[in-house]
Amino acid sequence: MSSRGRVKQLEKIHAEISAGGSCFTTRSLKKYLGIEANTDMLPSSVYFSDFLDAFQGEITRLQDQEEYLKYQINQYKVKKRMHLAKYDEEVATMSMSEKIMKDSKINLIIEEARELPAMNTNNTADPFFSVKCDNKIVFQSPMISDTADPVWNSRLVIPINNKGHLIEVELWDDERHPEFIGSFVVDLDTYEDQQVHCRWYDLEGPEGISNGEVKVVGQWLYNLVTFHQMYIDKYDHMINVNEKSLVQMTEQINKLYSFDGRELLIAWLTPPPPPAQAKSSRCQHYLSIPPSKNNSVIGSPKNSPKSRYTKPAAFSNFLANKDFDKIRYESPLGYSQQKPSHVSLDYFAIGMFISSKIKSNK
Repeated sequence: MSSRGRVKQLEKIHAEISAGGSCFTTRSLKKYLGIEANTDMLPSSVYFSDFLDAFQGEITRLQDQEEYLKYQINQYKVKKRMHLAKYDEEVATMSMSEKIMKDSKINLIIEEARELPAMNTNNTADPFFSVKCDNKIVFQSPMISDTADPVWNSRLVIPINNKGHLIEVELWDDERHPEFIGSFVVDLDTYEDQQVHCRWYDLEGPEGISNGEVKVVGQWLYNLVTFHQMYIDKYDHMINVNEKSLVQMTEQINKLYSFDGRELLIAWLTPPPPPAQAKSSRCQHYLSIPPSKNNSVIGSPKNSPKSRYTKPAAFSNFLANKDFDKIRYESPLGYSQQKPSHVSLDYFAIGMFISSKIKSNK
């Protein structure tokens, strides 16, 4: 129906509900429909201009969502093609023994700390940290003076030859006269899924007391074939979910342009629930930071938990037995109809991966 025809239809509906008057109440509207309806966008006394503006506002909102879904689908398809190309490249250029633990490394960003104990007379500290791998210092940060909430954003890459590496972060006060604040262990088990993880770690200080928290973003990459396959599965699922949502959105818009009378009002004022969006089933969003120490994700170094996420059987078999022959590599297209078990920040994962490759080639 044309825009002019839709306006005439709305005029007719308005006149019918208002019994020829200049306005009607939302109570009269609900009585006319015979069902409960959402009238939050309408004033208590509804004139025709209000009626028309609210209807057009709903059309605009749905059209904006429709365009956004189209944009999202296109972005997911681009990212899927990128991973498919990388997957094919890795499979074509690497032998079976090279597919696993090729350039294996853990990428870490020690972002910040919070609620550190008072080490100075002004109730602050002069914190810096060191990172040890198998009791050997591999990185030391700059010191930040007079703060209990330092921000470093220090990036480091640690080569990983086996799962038995002990990676420990120690926090100290004052480079000139170092005084121990606390430490925690980065457990490789909790990064075994090759996803990007953002966590707050509890600092275990002297005598086991809690001395604040440190925020760490990390990713362990050791199997690029499986890494890219995992994201191909993810984007297949995201494309399917958004395409279904797009169909529902387009159907709703068509109803508002084609229905008449009471059916039109029902479609407008009692729309179907918004389509479900795909969500991560395994880890918090990168920007979703625990608000307090009580919500820390990882505990002290002595009782750091094993991974609480689902681990692919192939990963576990490899890391436990290093039995290359038992690990299968199949085309990711064979998994296109499965819902992926992992969802994470791909742009950040790829950024870390690319930057580490650039550094390794220098």
